[in-house]
Amino acid sequence: MDKINELKQQALDAAAEVRASEHALNALLDAESAAKSKYAGLLKQQAAGALAEGDQTKLAEAEAHVAGFPARLSAQRKLVAVAKDTLAAAEQARDAEQARLDAEDKALAAKPSGRVPRVEVGPSNAAKDPKRGFENQSDFMRSVMRAGLGMGVDERLKPLATQGSDEQQGASNPYGGFLQPVGLIPGVLSLKPESDPFEGLVTRIPMSAPTVKFNARVDKNHSTSVSGGFRWYRHAETRDVDPSRQQFEQITLTANDEMGAVFASENIISDSPESFLAIIQAGMADEAVAFRMNERINGTGVGQRQGALHTPCKIEVAKEEGQEAATIVVENIDNMAARCWRYGSAIYLANHTTRPQLRGLVRNVGTGGVPVPYFSTSMEGQEFLDGRPIFFTEFCPAVGTVGDLLLIVPSEYLEGVYGGEQFAESIHVRFLANERAFRFFRRTDGQWWWRSALTPKNGSTLSPVVTLATRS
Repeated sequence: MDKINELKQQALDAAAEVRASEHALNALLDAESAAKSKYAGLLKQQAAGALAEGDQTKLAEAEAHVAGFPARLSAQRKLVAVAKDTLAAAEQARDAEQARLDAEDKALAAKPSGRVPRVEVGPSNAAKDPKRGFENQSDFMRSVMRAGLGMGVDERLKPLATQGSDEQQGASNPYGGFLQPVGLIPGVLSLKPESDPFEGLVTRIPMSAPTVKFNARVDKNHSTSVSGGFRWYRHAETRDVDPSRQQFEQITLTANDEMGAVFASENIISDSPESFLAIIQAGMADEAVAFRMNERINGTGVGQRQGALHTPCKIEVAKEEGQEAATIVVENIDNMAARCWRYGSAIYLANHTTRPQLRGLVRNVGTGGVPVPYFSTSMEGQEFLDGRPIFFTEFCPAVGTVGDLLLIVPSEYLEGVYGGEQFAESIHVRFLANERAFRFFRRTDGQWWWRSALTPKNGSTLSPVVTLATRS
């Protein structure tokens, strides 16, 4: 029994080494992609004659950095292959010993000899459990903090220790930590759908690589075709028709780092771990919502999400003649709705400073001039403007500025996440200040896939992003 248990443990260790080697290989591939991107950016600057004299050294360093990756990747792939060979050998030895014991048990069963039946312990439930044996997020973080305080590493944490981390080797490494169990990730950055009007409405794009490219048909001009090039004709007998061709454009999503960090003193962690965990979870959840909301509205699209105010398909509706500064009138709302593509799927976003004016907007209907309000509230508390949901947010500019009132169709916004949320903890980043560092990390991208507004068969252009021009 000692031998089979030893062989099983060797197989488990070999499997862990395979996972660690593959994780290191993926990290190298990501680093190579980032290095190539930086090198390409410098080359573009050089080609355009915009590379500063002092940046020539950076270009040479970037080129050398990229050139060094093939050898490093080759070595790491060999390490992965060696680890897999070791795992195969360990599994083969384990299976052979298991077969020998099974045959021996079968022979003993046929001819009892008084031997005590062999009792075998099954695999750990933690290996089958996406929470890896932890009850909840608090249980996981308490184990992490106890490990950092030198109180011993929980057995459930050992398979989750990152390669080369503080907790794995005790060295001063600020990038150490424990991987977040899959089953506990939602507890870290849990989002309430009602907190973010985009959430649940955007189009999710699965990202199997840091950069994902896919084709979309070009159908932003309906003057001759509504399908991006295909045509139908009335055909006269014996007359040829002109063939049509589909047009495509390429959409690219590039995962960029999105990270939050928290410092906490060792005294707070030791004295009140439960309160600290509640605060960090609530705070990071709120911050994640605000961070994404701000980028979806104001993001430049360079190294971050592309916001509604920076998309090339945005339409700005002009103010009315003689309209006073910092005001919103019913004609503004009517004109925005008229320029919105698929208004029935749209939502309004507005700064809270617009609320008093929006609540007072009415249109007189009928011969008696009965006032009909543009602003209403449902029994559930949802507010509406001109029949569509409206959400007030501090990330829209103040009243009178472009973007103080936004009309958008969220389904036309593409959002991708590469990998999942990760949590890491380090005892060395702020060691001299007697503080612990907690890091939350993921890689995302988001953008409006429309490259321009739509030119319909008749009428003005349409877009899923409509704003009001400045009223100053």
